[in-house]
Amino acid sequence: MKRLVLLGTLLVGTIAWAGTIQISPSPVPLKGAFQVEVMGIQAENGDAVVVNVNTGELLRVPLKPEGGKLVSEEIYALRDCDSPPEEAKYVLHVAVGQVIAAATGLEDGLSATSSVAPPQGPAALSLYSWSGERNTWCPQKAEDPLSPGKLLIQVDDPSGDVSCGEESVPVVISVGEEELQLDLRETGPAAGRFTAEVVLVVEPKATNLVVKVVHQGSELLSTEFVPGITLKVTYGTLVLEHSLAQLEAGLSLEPGAREDVGCPVRILVTGAEPDEVVWYVAGMEQPERGRELRLIRGEPTYPEMVPIVALIRQGTVWGKAETWVSFVPPTEISFVDAKTEETISGSCPCGRTLKVKLTCAYDDPMPRVWVGVLGPNCSSRALSLVRQADGEYLSEAFSTDELSACAGDVLWAQYKDPTCLEDVAYVLLILR
Repeated sequence: MKRLVLLGTLLVGTIAWAGTIQISPSPVPLKGAFQVEVMGIQAENGDAVVVNVNTGELLRVPLKPEGGKLVSEEIYALRDCDSPPEEAKYVLHVAVGQVIAAATGLEDGLSATSSVAPPQGPAALSLYSWSGERNTWCPQKAEDPLSPGKLLIQVDDPSGDVSCGEESVPVVISVGEEELQLDLRETGPAAGRFTAEVVLVVEPKATNLVVKVVHQGSELLSTEFVPGITLKVTYGTLVLEHSLAQLEAGLSLEPGAREDVGCPVRILVTGAEPDEVVWYVAGMEQPERGRELRLIRGEPTYPEMVPIVALIRQGTVWGKAETWVSFVPPTEISFVDAKTEETISGSCPCGRTLKVKLTCAYDDPMPRVWVGVLGPNCSSRALSLVRQADGEYLSEAFSTDELSACAGDVLWAQYKDPTCLEDVAYVLLILR
């Protein structure tokens, strides 16, 4: 009580003096050190009383000359949970917002006050990914794409460690256009380090991929996975942004993108060795999970463009590839007059000049046709074709005499798709 009365007298009982007293730095940083400085007096030494005004804790520290003023040794402003450094001789227990007073009897009494501010120091924001092979957290490099899996967000910020309880600081996590706020918990009562573990998930959803952020089993964020999408973590003015890893893959079609109804199409993943492929045909998920899909369309509805989507996984990384298959009517063949190009059916006189016409030959870039005469001594001849329009070809002209055909013989013309045994076109013509 006598000490508090003395302090009160020193604080309010001084009318004027030549000297000054100050607490430096001011405000006093929590977990930092401060000194009492007396200037403008002639004394060679002295002492000062330092008090936590809120709690009444009092220290008496000596003052020694230094640089033309009297200066105390360093006094550490610590909480009860802080461990003082080995070199600390004077420790004052404080909390943020409390008031520290310093007074001396020199010059008939000098005094000064200061408040306690949050700890000082630069903040740092870090992101770590879990390595199952190393069984440890690995720093995520800015230039490396971020793969799905466990992530550790870490903030080191002395100013966030104010009380002796475990505190938290907020960060903002953004994926694409979606964002959320997540509180990072302090790793210890006086750590100044704050962490949160999340799981980055990429998975199929219908014909698309979605990316999710999961924390403690709860989904915090979900958005469509698109090329170039990034994950961004923001703490104050600190920002970390990482692109999400995406598997680069494509689809090849054998024999091609346009096939006759009833002909098989082989669709193959290229550019990657997938662990899993989720196939969709016209929006319908298929049971196959390998890198190859075989597709046959047997319905008579054509032509029709069928979209093919493959969601491809290699390890934890996903990619998406798309293509189209157009199913077209089976190829048709007919005999036509060489001059008028009118279709001839039933029968025709011997010696007439003819051509062979193909239609709906969409899926064969170099179709071929043969003509011949039915019978035990049948012969055949390959005809060259000229493209007339999309899927339409017309052969060179030929005469029935060139095939040694006469009345009563039967001409035949045939087309075979080399990529589809089911695509065969055949026509007969009776000569009279």
